[in-house]
Amino acid sequence: MEKSVVYVSTRDDNNINCTYSIVQKDELEIIIILKDLECAIFDYNQLKQEKKFKYLLLKHYEDSESAYKDFLKLIGKMCKKSKSSKYFSNHKTEDNRMIHNNFKSEYMIRPEERNEYNDRYIIFEKFIIENIEKFSIR
Repeated sequence: MEKSVVYVSTRDDNNINCTYSIVQKDELEIIIILKDLECAIFDYNQLKQEKKFKYLLLKHYEDSESAYKDFLKLIGKMCKKSKSSKYFSNHKTEDNRMIHNNFKSEYMIRPEERNEYNDRYIIFEKFIIENIEKFSIR
């Protein structure tokens, strides 16, 4: 079993109207960003230093209460993931987008749903790109 020291820093940022959490395992960091009804996980260093906007997981929600509860669950799940997981070091080239239905179900986005969620995705992507420099706890 692999052991790591885990640090979690979470912030509700009213200036940019979002909540985010940075989870650090040893030298590896991810950031989980919740904005409105979208939540995504990114490699924090790639996002900040390389301006690489490639989510490791993106979830679409139907209501803000479910989105926030799932955001908190994701923080806990990421604390339990190993450093060698696809989230921390072994990133996979995949479109890992999900639809979350109020804790009744969640599933990978289907091709016919991509257009339905595309406008929300574009708004979220633009928000991330415009605010990359503001995501910091330190």
